[in-house]
Amino acid sequence: MDLDPARVRRGEWLAGAGAAVLLVSLFALPWYAVKAPYRPTASLLGVATSHDGWSSLSHVRWLLIVTVLAALALVYLQASRRAPALPVTFSMFVTVLAFISVLVLIYRVLINEPGADAVVDQRAGAYVGLISACVILYGGFESLRREGIADRDGPQEIETVTPGRAGAS
Repeated sequence: MDLDPARVRRGEWLAGAGAAVLLVSLFALPWYAVKAPYRPTASLLGVATSHDGWSSLSHVRWLLIVTVLAALALVYLQASRRAPALPVTFSMFVTVLAFISVLVLIYRVLINEPGADAVVDQRAGAYVGLISACVILYGGFESLRREGIADRDGPQEIETVTPGRAGAS
């Protein structure tokens, strides 16, 4: 099993790049800034605190991690396998997981913002995460559309040997 990056097509590159960006945005970028309302007894008197995606998305984070791992596995399997069975299967998994992730992130980021009693501001990480999930979805779909094997991994001409006559010298 040799690792050949030339086997990786545009769909897998997009899915892998989207997975890397989603992983970075999940841990490194702020998704929400919560500004506590002014209360004389509160310890945070109107101070905004920001939360990354990992700490603010309690259940969704596991779906996003599984989506990222599946997309990275798709890139690895496409680069390491000559036969298309596993890469095509993972393309389907990535497409389905990314579709669910995009729907959940649209609901979480655009429709149902968290925090009913505090003022919540969206941050760049939430939008970067949503866009990168869309890129993973497109990459998985593109990988499914262009399934197949590379020309050099395809069937080759079989060398034939003509048997000689028995006893000929």
